[in-house]
Amino acid sequence: MKTKNFYFAVAILILILSSCHRPDDNFIERNDDDGDGVINVIDECERTPLGVPVDSVGCPLED
Repeated sequence: MKTKNFYFAVAILILILSSCHRPDDNFIERNDDDGDGVINVIDECERTPLGVPVDSVGCPLED
C-alpha cells in the first residue's frame, strides 16, 4: 500500500511541475493581422488590402 501511495504522490508531483510554465524570452509573435501571409514582425506594409500579392516583407508587388 505504501508503494502505491508513493507512486501516486510522484505522479501528482510530476503533473504539478509539468504545468509550471516559464515564459520564453525568445518568443516571436506569429500573427498576421492583414492576412497577406507575412507575419507582423517583418511586415513593412501593415495594412495591405486583402488579395493583393505581396513581396517577402509584405509590401504590394509592382506590376
